[in-house]
Amino acid sequence: MRRSLEQLDLFVHAPPSTGVEKKRPATTYGKARGQVYDLDEFFRILNERYLWNRLTRPVLRWSRNRWRIVLGICDVERGVITLNRALDDSRVPDIVVASTLFHEMLHLHFGIEEDANGRRRVHPPEFKRAEKGLPGYHEAEIWIKKCFPLRGRPAKKPRETMARFLSLHASSASPTGTGSKPAGMNK
Repeated sequence: MRRSLEQLDLFVHAPPSTGVEKKRPATTYGKARGQVYDLDEFFRILNERYLWNRLTRPVLRWSRNRWRIVLGICDVERGVITLNRALDDSRVPDIVVASTLFHEMLHLHFGIEEDANGRRRVHPPEFKRAEKGLPGYHEAEIWIKKCFPLRGRPAKKPRETMARFLSLHASSASPTGTGSKPAGMNK
């Protein structure tokens, strides 16, 4: 009993913390800049080049956890796009991140329609045509089918060779947004 009281007394009268304790690692949840990819940069290029700056910047963020199936979600009403944290990995080609973000951006562009039966249509034919018009779309789909979900720990160091999409499109993206128009973009 006396030993317990001594330990309690030591705890109560201990000097203030020096701040040397372990800190939680910084999180990128809820932020557009991940450890490998920056969604703001992808959004800016895709919006200029393929949507002619028609979209106002939504809230862009990475998910809190790595999802096994879903690559991204878009809340059209709130204007929030969340991409799967598993894509913020240097093993993931940048075209996969760009293609996934573009898909979610198209949800904002086309909105949600209802068919004659009152069912929601989130991927109408013009949506699918526009999505397939993104250069590298088919390459991204093949990679997703073959390699997703990733196994093991995430690779955080970006590789220079993976910045192909951004470097190709950033240099050719015009500030006025006069880039080539993907098929199905009549809105």
